[in-house]
Amino acid sequence: MVRFDPFREIEEIQERLFRNFGLTRPENGNRTYAPLVDVMDDAQGLHFAIYLPGVEPGNVELTTENNTLSVTAQRPFNRPEGVQQYRLEGAYGTFARSFTIPNTYDLSKVSANFKHGVLYVDIPKAEAAQPRKIDVQVG
Repeated sequence: MVRFDPFREIEEIQERLFRNFGLTRPENGNRTYAPLVDVMDDAQGLHFAIYLPGVEPGNVELTTENNTLSVTAQRPFNRPEGVQQYRLEGAYGTFARSFTIPNTYDLSKVSANFKHGVLYVDIPKAEAAQPRKIDVQVG
């Protein structure tokens, strides 16, 4: 008895499309993914939740330059010797995403925390963008 695989036909179509257009499917570990991101704004600043499933904290790099916040992470696939893979549906390779941050936020005060495969990044509002009360002089 052969076990039914509902994805086999879809995979065969994908392979044919790749071949018909002269493309080669990237090998596992060489793909680049744009991770899913939640971005929220409140009175304190911008808050990012960047989803990096299976990535080790040491493989995450967060940088700022000019008005750009960039995150890069690696999740390598290490195939054990003598093991045959039948299906790899996990995301292995590079995760990369960049964001343009308005001048109303202070990129020199970015803080980041990595927990359970999610990178949390907080960017406070710039002092100049903070609301402040101005005393009105009489006379």
